[in-house]
Amino acid sequence: MTGYHERRSSNSGRIRWRRARREVADRRERLVEGEAVVVPCKARRTTSRGWGMWVDGGLRLPGPEGGRAEFMVDDPNDVALVTRRGEAPVTLDQPLEVSVRAVRYKAEAFHGSDAQIIVATSPRRVVEIAVRNDDLEATARRLTELS
Repeated sequence: MTGYHERRSSNSGRIRWRRARREVADRRERLVEGEAVVVPCKARRTTSRGWGMWVDGGLRLPGPEGGRAEFMVDDPNDVALVTRRGEAPVTLDQPLEVSVRAVRYKAEAFHGSDAQIIVATSPRRVVEIAVRNDDLEATARRLTELS
């Protein structure tokens, strides 16, 4: 027979919340220090004819050893919504021009109506990336440093 404390183990909501909070703090520290990190985000491809759907995923940023930024989709079926060629992960081509714009529509206000969205422009594609407000400045800076 198991005791009360053994049954609560790591499935407790309070423990999951603490662990998630610790993981967010660790990710933010790696992001600011320039280490390899995956930032949870939503992304979409834009063209001169309009824009695609927002896709859940993660933006993988390389560490000091170098590399390219890549967007990894959470659902493999959604890859075609972010890139025409359907390859995963979607590599953000260099040189990148990185800018930040304000949220314009309610449908893109994932992190509040006062949030901002990163726009990564390359000769081949334009990708908009929505990250948490706390991660915005460091993520935009890291993308700028890659170009």
